[in-house]
Amino acid sequence: MSWIPRFPFHRRRTRIAEAFASAPGARLLTEPDGLERLLAQSRPLEGGRSMHYGLAPGFWPVAVRIRPGRRGGWLGHGLGDRFFRPGRVEAELLLTDALRAANLPVVQPVFSAARRSGLFWRTWLASVDHPKARDGLALFQSGARQDVLIAAARAAGCALRELHDAGLRHGDLHLRNLLFEASRDDVGPLRFDCRVVDLDRSRRGKPLETRIRMREWMRLVRSFEKRGLALSPRIAAAAWGSYCQRDRALRRGLRTHLAGEQRRNAFHRLGWRLTSGAAQRRVQAFRTLLGLFVLALPIACNDIRDPLPPGSREHVRASLLAVGDTGRLRPLPALFEGQRAVAHGMEREHRRAAVDALVLLGDNFYTDGLTRETLVPRVRANVVTPYCFLLALDGPRSNEVESACHVAQADRKPTPVFAVLGNHDLEHPESAQLQREAVADFVPGWRMSASLAQRFRVAPGVDLILFESEPSIDDREAIGEALRTAIRDAPGPWRILATHRPIATDDLGRPRLGGYPEFVRAAIASAGRPVQLVLAAHHHSLQAFAVGAPIPSLQLGLGGGARAEPPLASDDHPDVRFSRRALGFARIDVVRIEGREQLVASLFESPSLPALDPFVQERLVARFAVDPLGRVERLAPMTEGHRLPDSDRVGLEPPPGAQARLDRIE
Repeated sequence: MSWIPRFPFHRRRTRIAEAFASAPGARLLTEPDGLERLLAQSRPLEGGRSMHYGLAPGFWPVAVRIRPGRRGGWLGHGLGDRFFRPGRVEAELLLTDALRAANLPVVQPVFSAARRSGLFWRTWLASVDHPKARDGLALFQSGARQDVLIAAARAAGCALRELHDAGLRHGDLHLRNLLFEASRDDVGPLRFDCRVVDLDRSRRGKPLETRIRMREWMRLVRSFEKRGLALSPRIAAAAWGSYCQRDRALRRGLRTHLAGEQRRNAFHRLGWRLTSGAAQRRVQAFRTLLGLFVLALPIACNDIRDPLPPGSREHVRASLLAVGDTGRLRPLPALFEGQRAVAHGMEREHRRAAVDALVLLGDNFYTDGLTRETLVPRVRANVVTPYCFLLALDGPRSNEVESACHVAQADRKPTPVFAVLGNHDLEHPESAQLQREAVADFVPGWRMSASLAQRFRVAPGVDLILFESEPSIDDREAIGEALRTAIRDAPGPWRILATHRPIATDDLGRPRLGGYPEFVRAAIASAGRPVQLVLAAHHHSLQAFAVGAPIPSLQLGLGGGARAEPPLASDDHPDVRFSRRALGFARIDVVRIEGREQLVASLFESPSLPALDPFVQERLVARFAVDPLGRVERLAPMTEGHRLPDSDRVGLEPPPGAQARLDRIE
């Protein structure tokens, strides 16, 4: 194992496996920004708790997968990817390398890296990538034939037996930590190679006792139960038989501990019920009602309805409402569905001052998107019922859903609905086509991009660019070309980009370190025209970022359309200006203030339950102004017209000649 002592004050630590010590990537990691440069060349890959990064051969002789470290369990909710020391990832690298040297079924490690940020460390572990492999969850959820699953179960049994005999106790054995790769011979039956991954909690000692072996097995069985997967007797027998390998003494020893582990599983099932969605809703409802009398009076006594400075209302010439991650289905939605609570506030905003468009930022239909069987009920539940005040239900199939609308046709104020696809909208293969083509038959104002990016004019001088981040998230060239074309086709002067996945942060809320956010930002910068506002979702919260060169802009995270949960922007993110784990939406107005046009974005926090709507309504929590050059100013939401001191302004100096171009536009 090669050790690279790094950097003053021990803020950066790197270990490289001996087999890769002479690779160009190893030399790059000796530089202070080496890890960041590697990640900038990567592409995003689906992972377990977080997004992974993939590197093609070049820096390393083989394809490499980089996995960011992230805590699990209850600590994961508070600390996320923060660790108190860097030793965990180094220990995992050393253990994995030792097991690999003993020819045991684990992946081959490449390097580990740790970077200190304040009191905490963030870590990364790189290993050889197996692009054709699938984890156990993906395999057993794929609907594969019984013989395929039996072959995978046998491979898993053999792999676990080897590791247990070598003294490895995994500690967190579940389906995602088993990696299967098919290896069919030309004439023989289908076979799988199974590798065990994520050894963060693993320990190695003497060959395991039968009690510990059975505990590891039952942890894997719980993984099936927790995911709602049926473990058939034939599959279980195949795994058990390949593990015991006709060792009757081992089989008898394991069976003596079976009853105790079954009792342990029963306690786990009880815990799942207590923490199920229904139980959490009851607890949340109780907590909310308990604080109702404390909250209702001060909220009712504060007049914070108008998000715009005094005297500017008559100068508003374009307005939008925007929200994302909305399309859930829950029991008793009129009482418990967060989407309804947010939609009530949006309806009030539209009644108070009508908007020109509603923008939905993806994940419109959780969890798997639309199918032809679910099309009508999902359009009713997730589009018509919450937003019917904004809809003109006069399409060829509107009669199938109109009864879900609570507002009489004469009282509605129809407006176009612009939508993009989220990652959950693509889970079912026909979902994207149904959203693009079929939803408009029910809701005629429904509009989506026909390609990766398309420009729509929502008002004079205001262009909305719908960018599909999810269908081709790995295709840099296609995304870059589509974005540049759409931005150049937008005469502006106001350009608003709407997408699902944020480009101000990575998937964990940290400053971008390469991959998807980086090449999207580069495409926007190369278009040669300013994009003053970016609307995104994916993170279930309300956030705002003031981004500097080369794409000065305000970027809003509006994924709190139905539920609020981490991640939020990390404490060391330089661009974050507002971040709150809350339900809510945004209103965007193009107004003329002090002789110049500005784009004013107002963030509203909604109550957690629609049942509280008569008592606690949405409230304005943040407000920002953006000028045509993308310079951001934070406005005080509670005292209308008040400007914060210059220290809260984002000092983004325009390039030479930019102000003259702006004057010509105006």
